[in-house]
Amino acid sequence: MLSIEKSKHYALILVCFLSILLLFGCSSKDLANKTAEQIDLQKAKDFQKAGRYDLALERFETIKNKYPLSPEATEAELEIAETYYLQGSYVEALASFQSFKDLHPTHNRVDFAAFRVGMGHYQQLPDTIDRDLTVASKAVDAFNDFLGFYPKSTYVSEAREKQKECLIKLGDKEYYIGYFYFKRKLYSSAIGRFKIILQKYRNLGLDEKTLFHLGMCYYYTDKKAEAKNTLTTFLKQYPQSPFASEANVVLSKI
Repeated sequence: MLSIEKSKHYALILVCFLSILLLFGCSSKDLANKTAEQIDLQKAKDFQKAGRYDLALERFETIKNKYPLSPEATEAELEIAETYYLQGSYVEALASFQSFKDLHPTHNRVDFAAFRVGMGHYQQLPDTIDRDLTVASKAVDAFNDFLGFYPKSTYVSEAREKQKECLIKLGDKEYYIGYFYFKRKLYSSAIGRFKIILQKYRNLGLDEKTLFHLGMCYYYTDKKAEAKNTLTTFLKQYPQSPFASEANVVLSKI
């Protein structure tokens, strides 16, 4: 019985030993099969993954300079842009991703670079709509370009989601300004803002109140035909709206 137990013990030791040999053998083989460029690139990526962005940038730049005509140098260009992005240096990231797009239009990851251009703008969005939203407009345009050129990209779904967020912010700001004018009886200015929403920011949750207030602006500026058409359309589309009763009262006066 003791002999059997010893045999099992020795067998277990042998299995562990062979496993260790196999592991080291595979690692050595993998290392041997890699070029110097590939090894350097992997080390730079390891720094990036660990959040050591300055070291990663330094290593990627070295690869570009050391192996300028290699596929690894091209990949390093893209990873430099991505490192800036992960670091939160969005201005530098945008410039780098755009440069990659321009220099490598047929690269198999150019769709990622185009997607990141949109994301670089998106990441700079302010928290509130009372701030400058130029970056939101730039993000929308960048995502439009991306969706137009790369409709089958794996990033399409996320791009549409982020673009919608930008459009909502832009639409909310237009309504905020339009309603500001409306409350101060600056109806002509309000009309301009409300019309922009219905032209550019439909189906984002703003249509109902925008259509109602647009109709009211027409009413208060004595544009009866426009008021009647707008408020009639409003009631057809939103018969259960909290603004419906007021719209009916106004229509009865026209």
